[in-house]
Amino acid sequence: MNTARDELKEILAAISERDEKKFSAHVDLKNLMDIGYDETTDVLADNCAKFHELYPKDLFFKFGATVLRFYNEKFRGVHLGLIRKVIAAYFDGSFAEAKNFSETPIKFLAAELKRLLEALHADIGDEKISGDKATLAVKMVGDTSSYGHMIGVLNFVLEFDRRDDRWKLHKIKNVEELVPPILDIAERFWPASWDLGIKL
Repeated sequence: MNTARDELKEILAAISERDEKKFSAHVDLKNLMDIGYDETTDVLADNCAKFHELYPKDLFFKFGATVLRFYNEKFRGVHLGLIRKVIAAYFDGSFAEAKNFSETPIKFLAAELKRLLEALHADIGDEKISGDKATLAVKMVGDTSSYGHMIGVLNFVLEFDRRDDRWKLHKIKNVEELVPPILDIAERFWPASWDLGIKL
């Protein structure tokens, strides 16, 4: 049986080669996104007051945890649909047709994703196996480009589950740890103007 480390190397190669079929064979993207979205919503809501103090101009945190949860539940399909479309535009190469955000928002974001991925490399750490689950520590390190400098270092703990004779990535284990630094990056990077005009 391949190790989770082997599987992650295949995933990283698929991302680099923009091979969606290969990527899908190694990643349960639906599960990854569904669990990640729900756990992220919990962290944002549970820390809503603190994030409002840190980012007072962001209306997302202004009205409190109850409204935040309601909003994320109401627009769950829209948010996840946006992520799926950006990923698809990355893999099919249509990001090359990006103009600007207002004219081609999905392709523009996919082009930004491509630049981000090119500015990162993964340091793969220890693998731990417990029954049909395996976890893998991965440090994502930014290079000296603008994107890499912005990201710095993010430490992921990835969970794989056994599917027949392979491991498949299905969950990020340490969402609670990752939300604050990723939110800070988003607050510095995402212009308010980008909130306008996304059509799904």
